[in-house]
Amino acid sequence: MSTQQPIDVRDMAIVHKTFRNGFTEGASLIRANPTPSAERVPFLADHVDFALGMLHHHHESEDAVLYPLLVERAPEQAQVTQEVEHQHQEVSGAIEAAESANRAWRAQPSAETGEALAAALDQLNATLQPHLDDEEQKVVPLAAVTLTQQEWASLGEHARASIPRDKMAVAFGMMMEQLNDDDRAYMKAELPLPVRLLYPILIQRPWDKYARTLRSGT
Repeated sequence: MSTQQPIDVRDMAIVHKTFRNGFTEGASLIRANPTPSAERVPFLADHVDFALGMLHHHHESEDAVLYPLLVERAPEQAQVTQEVEHQHQEVSGAIEAAESANRAWRAQPSAETGEALAAALDQLNATLQPHLDDEEQKVVPLAAVTLTQQEWASLGEHARASIPRDKMAVAFGMMMEQLNDDDRAYMKAELPLPVRLLYPILIQRPWDKYARTLRSGT
């Protein structure tokens, strides 16, 4: 294993915050009283699908980029690394269960199908949280002294490539609202200059509109 100076890997925990909070909020919105109207269900179902897709592609990127490099560069840590990676399979099963429940709720909205979806999101959350803990405590510190900054950046690039262009503002806005001022400034600094300059128009305004619809239906 390399003894290089640690690279900056703080963005992993930042991205994880979106997943740590997002599915709890999704379940709460589906369980809302009054029950979401038939007109509101498609928007909420699309939101759930988008969040599940983001998590799937996040793990897919780690499987393609992060874990192979760690096993190759730090074979003495391979057992621990692979144990955490294999947790993706369990998380993937929970994602698939939530996707199935979401399809059922979208097709036939009711108190019963809504509760089944909310329960599936609860189960996903219960499966996901320990994995995120393990990744942040065991894998990310290893990556910090094993990968180059360019290799680490390629992980994020791989994940972002799966996000449709018209959903970028939603994805980034969803992530940014979870952060404190320091982390928000750090993530903004990683954006291309034109996006930073036009951030209120390109990201904040579309996200604010989306968030209002998500949380209040307006």
